[in-house]
Amino acid sequence: MRKIISKVSVLPVCMALALSAGAFLSGNSVTGERTAYAISRPDNSRMEEAGTVQLLKDASVETSAMCFWEYSNNKAENCWLFDKNGEQEIVGYINGIKLGDAVQDVDIDKLKGDMYSLEIGSKEGAFISFTWYDGYVFLNNGSIYKADIDFGRIKNYQWQEKDEMSISSFPNIRCIALKDGKWNTKFLTKSRKNQPHGLKITSVQLKGTKLEVKLKNKTKKETYFGEYFSIQAKVDGKWYDIPAKEDMVFNDIAYIMKAGGKTKKTYDLTPYGELPSGKYRIVIEGATAEFTI
Repeated sequence: MRKIISKVSVLPVCMALALSAGAFLSGNSVTGERTAYAISRPDNSRMEEAGTVQLLKDASVETSAMCFWEYSNNKAENCWLFDKNGEQEIVGYINGIKLGDAVQDVDIDKLKGDMYSLEIGSKEGAFISFTWYDGYVFLNNGSIYKADIDFGRIKNYQWQEKDEMSISSFPNIRCIALKDGKWNTKFLTKSRKNQPHGLKITSVQLKGTKLEVKLKNKTKKETYFGEYFSIQAKVDGKWYDIPAKEDMVFNDIAYIMKAGGKTKKTYDLTPYGELPSGKYRIVIEGATAEFTI
């Protein structure tokens, strides 16, 4: 799944999992004629029978707000809906779309227009989502569908709490940004200048999917760091934030380091999935260290 990498800034031990507030009743309906086309399985696995795939299967409108994402004019935004009746209408419309024959490949560079996504909690508690771009639906498992979805109707609901987001946080964007072992920088966010705040990474070693990192407090004061980290990729001489393949949730723990102190930590890259060859760097509280895949 997507998408959301969560960090909470309190120090006590707890589990950090992001969920924002949303909107309420709009009275608009998305029911009506549904048109759909094709389903793609890039891994060439057995095709499901046409019409049996539901994009928001097992969505739990009773326990989860719905998140609507839009990428337009090089800006990504999301907003929320808390109206259960509205959520149920949208879920019913989306799950009523019938999908057909398989599509083997999509030329991302030829796709045009705005990109949309819907995301909602499932009955199991995880997030489920799909991303639609110029007639194609992308799922996090690599499946690609072709479907006609009327997002104009969906946008008419009273979505609230609109926030501008990084395109790297867009649901399932990894399926669009990474193709044939190469990152498409059109769908990545340039990394901001990192400020380490006294923390320094003195060495980093990649062993399988684990990064073994040595950290040092280079100040004369006590400092701390948490479990949160991110990975950036260097593409054409510039650094970009890259999306994770799976949701990432971190224990919100503060590890205290005395002045001049040193420590070791291991970071698991499994949520980022298989990364193509290239130069990368880990970011921990603004401190960075490069490694090569």
